[in-house]
Amino acid sequence: MQGLMYRLGELDASSANLVRVIDYFDALIRHGADTAAMMRASAALADCVVGMDVTGWPGAGREPRRCDTRGKWSPQPQLAPSSIKDVVIDDAVVGNVWIERPGPTLPLDDMLVDRMALTAAILLQPRRALTPAEHTVNLLFPMDDLAVLTSCAGLGIDPDATVRIVVYATDAELSCPSDAIAGKALPITVDDEVLLPVTDHSSITTRVAHVGISLPAAASKAHRYLGTARFARSHASDSVPIVDAVELGALNLLAADHNLPHEAIPDLVRARTLGETEFGSELVATLRIYLQSGTLRTAADRMHLHHSSVAHRLTKLSQHFGFSVDSIENRARATAMMMVLDSTA
Repeated sequence: MQGLMYRLGELDASSANLVRVIDYFDALIRHGADTAAMMRASAALADCVVGMDVTGWPGAGREPRRCDTRGKWSPQPQLAPSSIKDVVIDDAVVGNVWIERPGPTLPLDDMLVDRMALTAAILLQPRRALTPAEHTVNLLFPMDDLAVLTSCAGLGIDPDATVRIVVYATDAELSCPSDAIAGKALPITVDDEVLLPVTDHSSITTRVAHVGISLPAAASKAHRYLGTARFARSHASDSVPIVDAVELGALNLLAADHNLPHEAIPDLVRARTLGETEFGSELVATLRIYLQSGTLRTAADRMHLHHSSVAHRLTKLSQHFGFSVDSIENRARATAMMMVLDSTA
């Protein structure tokens, strides 16, 4: 596949193809490749033999190395380099890299060899271990799935462990016990917000800050739920300083840039499970009519039931969902839940 992508350069050496080549080598660096892996990947991308001679760098070996498209090492050159580039570290030339293309050169050859040289220079230098703060940033704003798993390992978090993201203002005061924080994660500042992954949000306290807590998610997927924490924070107030996204139910689907599966919202999961039973579907239908009617007595008249029977059903629903479905403060939450259910029925 990579050879095919590179051969497209024969037809169009456009900026898009140049970006693809750059991203290809950047990905090798992000994923912690070594020079051997870089050469194998370069040969696959170029679809020809590649070589590297960095004998001037300590610990790099005494012999030049060559690699063919199948990942086999070929120490003896068969063709003269068709494109070559010096490897420079700290302003000193420590060797070079090249490709051995039979036939005419291709439009992206120079770019490929240039990126090989830059990548080799980076990989040959000692790597600095990432700090917990950097791992936290990579956990919440990952480049790819491997970066997420690397961050989980660096922070000592099980990728499948349930995590919440707490969001609050940079000038706010928040109290969060250390044992409630996810692994070795640290609060990180992004623009005017502080973000903190936690495993237990129940002990978080604040006096004047407006705090949002995301929907629960596996640590490896927590970054996808950051928007729900920000959405929850937008509903916080002086009287209710901490808002849990779970308490907003299906209203989370109104969050900007959301890409939430319905299965991530507990209200919807409980409603669908309840609706699969005969008695449960009757309870859900009662809630729908109650929300449409506005009052208990009007709903009872429409259903030809005594108002106490409707009230009993709503109490059952409240126990199942974990919030009072007939209270004024939860009307928007219950209405949003029913709207989503009806739209996907």
